[in-house]
Amino acid sequence: MTRTFSLRTAGSLLIGLLIFAGLASASTITAPNVDGSRGGSIWINEDGTPVDAYFAGVVLINLSENGQQYSRDTLCVDLFTDIYIGVTYNTTVIDPNSVPDRNLNRVAWLLNNALMPTQGPVYSSALPSKYWVTTALQGEALQLAIWDITTDGGDGFSSGRVQAATGLTDPLMLQAAQKYEDLSFGKSSDQAFVYVNSAIDSGAPAQMLEGPIFRDGGPTPLGLNPTGIDPTPEPGTCLLAGLALVGLGLVRRPGRTSSR
Repeated sequence: MTRTFSLRTAGSLLIGLLIFAGLASASTITAPNVDGSRGGSIWINEDGTPVDAYFAGVVLINLSENGQQYSRDTLCVDLFTDIYIGVTYNTTVIDPNSVPDRNLNRVAWLLNNALMPTQGPVYSSALPSKYWVTTALQGEALQLAIWDITTDGGDGFSSGRVQAATGLTDPLMLQAAQKYEDLSFGKSSDQAFVYVNSAIDSGAPAQMLEGPIFRDGGPTPLGLNPTGIDPTPEPGTCLLAGLALVGLGLVRRPGRTSSR
């Protein structure tokens, strides 16, 4: 039996995809794996129910366009929508401003300052290196913070749809997630890649991902020019999203019928 983990997407995401598809690069993505060195299993209260998010942290993706493939790091920004490891999806690359009311600009600041500096010395950060995501606990904490920022506005983990699970959530991880929220409060950036994904066959929305800007010559959102931006990241945010890494490479949300 294969365990599953799903993340529901807000209806506005599909609307956003339709509105902005003509303004952004159309391509495909595949998530071949997740990064176990920068993420892991966490417990949270999701809508009041304790849930084991089998994986929360950095999601590795391959972005393809015109026969070229680009490897990038991302994090989930929807807690309630499905995505499957190893499955190819259509994707539209947009900037954080194109998705209103989800605080993706705040997430962008966190991604550029906590995740991107680990890619190499060319990428600087407004944060001390102790906050850069280099460990499993930091990856879990960043993803949890992102979940809360995009779902509840980043108001902590005592109320809302994303809460700490009493006696189950790792207190050290929770403390780190709260720190990422505190560090990103009031920060914003439009310098990030947002991947609005959909099933190739049906067009159904899949998990939306967000990652820092890589200057790799790949597809970019309208208005962003990774080759010309200042290497110092602008302000933004951090959030945590959960993925379930399962035996057959499926990423979904606990609580639904298991696949066989």
